[in-house]
Amino acid sequence: MGHIPTDSVHIVLDVDAEVCRLGYGDKDFKGMGILQAAAQSHGLTVNNHPGIRIGLLIADDLTLVYSPTPELIETESRQPDKPNAICLRSAVPPQLASACAIGADGFLNLEVGHEPVEQKKIEAVKRELAERPPKPFNVARIERVFNSMLHFVELRIEDYKLTSRSISLNAKLFGVKDAEIIRRLSNRYHLFAESDALDVEIPALDGDGNPLPDTPKQTFGSRSIDEERKRIKDRFIMEAGDFGLVILRKDVADFEKELKLLEIKIAAYKEAVQGIIKQRTDEIVSELLAALKETLRVNPPEHWRSHFLGDEPSDADVKRLFESEIRSEVKRVKTDFDPRVFHAFKDVTYQTFHDKGFRQLLENRFGTDAIARLFSEHDVAPEKKTKP
Repeated sequence: MGHIPTDSVHIVLDVDAEVCRLGYGDKDFKGMGILQAAAQSHGLTVNNHPGIRIGLLIADDLTLVYSPTPELIETESRQPDKPNAICLRSAVPPQLASACAIGADGFLNLEVGHEPVEQKKIEAVKRELAERPPKPFNVARIERVFNSMLHFVELRIEDYKLTSRSISLNAKLFGVKDAEIIRRLSNRYHLFAESDALDVEIPALDGDGNPLPDTPKQTFGSRSIDEERKRIKDRFIMEAGDFGLVILRKDVADFEKELKLLEIKIAAYKEAVQGIIKQRTDEIVSELLAALKETLRVNPPEHWRSHFLGDEPSDADVKRLFESEIRSEVKRVKTDFDPRVFHAFKDVTYQTFHDKGFRQLLENRFGTDAIARLFSEHDVAPEKKTKP
């Protein structure tokens, strides 16, 4: 900078914390400070252009176009058989010179780096890096390689057991009058016993979830869902103790296809079950009415008294008011039955990779030789030492 005219120098960078996290810049941003100080001492500026990822160096008649190496992805290569640049040893192409403000027109046709980097921008990037510093790049590369092989996976199937469905009954229907007891008392009546067979008929499906014509329907119920979940889990998922569940990334597509097919079956099950719920809730209303009718007629709840004529409600009044009382609960149970399949993937951390217990689990599953080879290759191929 001290030996050439300042109008012949144009410095452009993407000044952003994410650049450093990717490994295009040093993680503490000290290099930027050195460059900025040198530029200022010679009356120059360091300019910013967001998103730029092209390496370009022009000096006299030498032009070097290269691809900067993001250390998050791979280590820098110095091997001659792995070229990463184009070197032009003649006059700079006019269009390129003009775009970079080193042509005859100066900054007239400048295309990159219009805005000088202000000190407050640099300080803002430093703060962001201090708050969310880059991971050590060797660790990040290890995680990248391992995460290309393994995922943690979470799998849940929720709200599919009809035996857990119940309706809530107002304590006043049982003659309870104390407000505090009513507030604290919970009366729930289960629609089905644990021993009830709750299987329905759903269409037979092919592997893509399409109905199979001329094929008898299949019996399906909550036990079928349990069996399907176990089959899918046994096929794709490895139990990793306290670490959770692990799946090979190569199996993810087939795993999700199986879950999609199970979701289609559960949707058909849900639709068919609505009729069973309606029938059972009607039966429950009749069962409860038969058991409570005499008590309700002799000792009706206070809030019923304005809904019938005479001193006591008639049997028709009791039936009418009781059905009205629990109608909303019956409707809620029917609409509340909504089975869901949930799954999610999480990356495996560096600390987990190197946990002896986790490694032993992998060796037991995939074999010692395969895991030893994987661990020896994890840090990206090291640079070959070239002979002098």
